[in-house]
Amino acid sequence: MPHGRTPSTAIIPFRRSCNQFSRGVFAMLGAVSPDSFDTLHSYSNTFQMPFVTPWFPEKVLTPSSGFLDFAISMRPDYYQTIIDTVRYYGWDRIIYMYDSHDGKWR
Repeated sequence: MPHGRTPSTAIIPFRRSCNQFSRGVFAMLGAVSPDSFDTLHSYSNTFQMPFVTPWFPEKVLTPSSGFLDFAISMRPDYYQTIIDTVRYYGWDRIIYMYDSHDGKWR
């Protein structure tokens, strides 16, 4: 279990997702914490329902079913821009500061 989650709180995203599915939801949209991403990504692929989020980890598990991946990120990857900027200016040392979980993946 991720830190701060108990079995009773871990089931909450599952219950909320099932509730939405029963209402005939066509797609899931919104930001999700890194702890919940894999779960919602799996639901999205299992039920073949688009999952659109502004946050997307760099390493995403490939669907085991062999079907298409139904998750997509609205925000483009920016790490290549950082690399291109460093190369353009010829910097040989940089300090990369971040204030979110996203930086940990870089």
